[in-house]
Amino acid sequence: MSEFITNLTVRWGDMDSFGHVSNAVFLRYLEESRAQWMESVPSHWQGEETGPVVANININYRQPLHWPAEIEVTLKPLSPGRSSIKLEHEVRSKRREGGQQSVFADATCTLVWIDKKTGEPIPLPGCIRDLGKA
Repeated sequence: MSEFITNLTVRWGDMDSFGHVSNAVFLRYLEESRAQWMESVPSHWQGEETGPVVANININYRQPLHWPAEIEVTLKPLSPGRSSIKLEHEVRSKRREGGQQSVFADATCTLVWIDKKTGEPIPLPGCIRDLGKA
């Protein structure tokens, strides 16, 4: 699968006392990217009994991000396992024709599909597994 891109606007309230976007807000940016990506998956991937949970997130902060800004958060599914899939992200400045893009952070996130009643891992839905192989 090619890169999935979510465009977001940095809000004034995203900043911390140092005048740049708080490290915790980057988690919200990644969450919004995952939610929009999952909504774009054409097949049914979540039911009442099963669904994804975040098992791990690693973020590398590359440079400060300030308000106001337009950003894009990229997502690329990688490495499907039996019950998990790794997602690769970048938080970067919005692409401008002929301009350079700044990378503010890169991250990986591991999602695990579980049985919601037992909390036990279950096999990935086929539609999600296929996206990670593309």
